[in-house]
Parts: sequence; C-alpha cells; structure tokens
Amino acid sequence: SSGINAEYGGSKTPYHMVSGNILDFEFPCKPVSLFSVHRHGTRNIGKKVVKRIDLLVNSLKKEYMKNGLPITSLSWILDFAHQHQPNKDLVVEGYIQLMEQGQRFAKAFPELFSNHDNVQVATSYKGRCISSALSFLQGAYGGKIRVSNTSQIQQTEDIKRHCEDMCHVYDPIINGKEEHRIIQFEHQQNDLLRYYNDCKNYVTKNNDKSTWQAIPNRYLFSKPMTKLTKKMSKRLEAEMSPHDVVTLHILCSLEIAMPRFVSNSHWCSIFKDKELFTTAFYLDLMRYESKMMPEAVNSSCVLFQDGLKFLETSRGASLKFAHTETIFPLLEHIRYLTEPMEMTRGALNRQFWGDITPLGGNFFLVAMECPGSSERTLQAFLNEKPIEFPGCGVPCKLEKVREMFPEQECDFEEICEKVKIDFKKFMTADMILAAIACIIAIHIIFQYMFT
Repeated sequence: SSGINAEYGGSKTPYHMVSGNILDFEFPCKPVSLFSVHRHGTRNIGKKVVKRIDLLVNSLKKEYMKNGLPITSLSWILDFAHQHQPNKDLVVEGYIQLMEQGQRFAKAFPELFSNHDNVQVATSYKGRCISSALSFLQGAYGGKIRVSNTSQIQQTEDIKRHCEDMCHVYDPIINGKEEHRIIQFEHQQNDLLRYYNDCKNYVTKNNDKSTWQAIPNRYLFSKPMTKLTKKMSKRLEAEMSPHDVVTLHILCSLEIAMPRFVSNSHWCSIFKDKELFTTAFYLDLMRYESKMMPEAVNSSCVLFQDGLKFLETSRGASLKFAHTETIFPLLEHIRYLTEPMEMTRGALNRQFWGDITPLGGNFFLVAMECPGSSERTLQAFLNEKPIEFPGCGVPCKLEKVREMFPEQECDFEEICEKVKIDFKKFMTADMILAAIACIIAIHIIFQYMFT
C-alpha cells in the first residue's frame, strides 16, 4: 500500500479519499434548488513544480551514480521518471472524478436535472475548469446535450490536450446534435469564480510574498523541519534542504493522485510513521497564508450572494466549476472555518487542512420545500458529506441564512478598492524609537523657547 493518509496529500488529495456519496443522504423534504461550487479534477502540475522535481531527482541520480546507492532498495530512483506535463491541464483521473460526480448528482436530483432550461453551468476561463464541467455534464446526461457558446469554448487553448480515452466529454461542443437540448454554459465567469483576482487589495497583499511567506518560511526552518531534514539526509545519504524534503512530499502526493502510473508510492515509503504530517503542515500553512487573507474571504461574498439569490428564487441547478482558492475563502466567509492556522497549534491540532478541497472537491447547498409550507429550508454539503450550516440550526431556514448574510453587507468596492493603511507596518521598533526621539526633541525646544 502507499502508506499515505488523506491528510498527507493536502491540496493534491484525490477526491475518493475524503468524499462521501450524495446518494447515501435521505432528504427530509423535496429538493427544489441546487447551488454547487466544484474544484476542477486532478491535473498536471505546472512548470514550476516540474522544474523543482527534476532538480531534486537529477541531483539524487547524480549523487548515486557517482558514489553508489546507500541501500539497494533505493535503486528505483535511478529509473524514476515522472509522467506529468509542464502545464495544468486536466488528466484522466480528473475527467473521471467529475464524470462520476455528474452521474451521482443526476441520480440524487432527477427533477432538478431533467428540465434542461433550469440548469445553468459556469466556469472560470481556465481549461481545467471547462473540462471538469463538461465531464460532469457527460456523467449527468451521457453526452445527449449541447451547450451554449460552443464556438467560443472551442477557442480555449488548454482543453482536449490530454484527454486520452475521455475525449468524448467534448462532444457537446464539437458533435452536438440538433435533437439534443441546450444547457446554458458560461465559460468565463471570472468575476464570480475568480473574484479574488478582481480584488485589488487582495492582489496587492498576495503579490507581497516576502510578507505573507514569512510565517511559512519560519516553520520551514523550525525544529520539526530541521529534525526531519537531518533524518532524510541520513536516510538518502545525500545533502537535503528543507525545500528538498517538501519536494519529496509533493512527489509522494502526486503518485497517490495518479494511481494508474504506480501500484504503490515509492516516494511515500521514504517517510516513516507520521513524518508526512510535518511537511503537510508547511504546505497547508503556505496555502492558508496566501489564500485566506481577509480580503479574499470577504470578497467571496459576491459568489455566496449569487448562490443565495438562485436558491431563493429559482428551481433547478446552478453549477460552478472553479478552483481551491474559490472554495476555501467561501468556507470561512460562512464561518465553517473559524480557527486561524498558527505554528503554535502543531502539525495535527488544527482545523484547516488542504484536503478540505481535494482534487474534484465541492461545496453545495440544496434548498428544499416541505409539504404544507412555502418556506424553503437549506442543507449544506462538503465533498458530498452533509454539514450543518454554521449558526443556522436544524432545520436551517433559507430565510435565516439571508438574515445572516444581507445583500447590502456585500460591498465589493469597499472590501477591494479602498486603500487601507496598515499601521502595523509603521509600528516597528526603529519607528517607535524615532517617534519618541522626535517628541523629546520638540519638548526640549519648547522648553528652551519659553523659559
């Protein structure tokens, strides 16, 4: 076996390791409206991570070819070659994750999906999100649909490149038949699904990497990481840095995310006991510090308000396909996540885990109508597991959620446009001493002038 737990995988955790099954839930009343936000499925890892992996693996190969293997059980490293392309396109596992979700959702909500006019799909402009949405629809409708905006969607560069035997998910935009019903499909709804990129105050703070990376970097050279780095250097008989050890963790999680390439993970087997929790803490700390800034959390209100309006006024399904940084701030906005992630909590004692939004993860709300009542009640789900909507009680009335999140309190311009002075930046020791010196000098001058 791989020897890896879901928590170790962080944001690279495959969906099946943490998900529930919506078909196992018995709704107390009739579902009339569905609002869901899905993370794209498993994808390639991008140029930066490919470069980082290649540097470490080639360094180990060079060391062992020069000085010999420390132990024969590490001989596999000499033959290792990862299967990832230097892009972020969806891979086969990702197509399957979303297609299977579509199958389950269509079975769980047959009335919501049967009327095509009441189903609306939206994605960010990224190809992995468009491909995930089309995979979901393939599962829900078996390819017997067309989608709107086909000519514009076909112009997207980063789709269809690694679909292998899953390329049929693109039939609705290529081979749609006249007799097939049309699903409304908006493939560049970036104002709602990449809301953080339109939030100037968030973008400014996120670009200031030296500031937000200070805490993760401090952890990188903390006692737990230093201890683990020494162990790994001895275990592999190669000089390792803390960054190298984190890269080993990434290699481990990637093998778990793409099981068709390996029957078990060699990279995971290098770690012993609960050592992977040490590196997982660093990776999740990086994610928390960059994605969960107050500006990102507060600006996610625009997406939540869109969902609330749909649940209040519509019948059918509103399906969104986006990113982990779309969902995480939303979960804190509704107060599902409340505890800050701090170094003092330790590797295990924390609320925030990367696998809350696994590859193919989702957060969705279902509005229901009960016999003899015109009021709608609400049930929340995270990765197809039912959760209580924070502060709403059971049953949760949709009207109460609206009272908790009034539309007028979602002022995107106030959150994102107005310049806020961070006085903490000016409260350094040097600045405080300089201010005291100025006050003393002014006091002396006034005494001299008036005596």
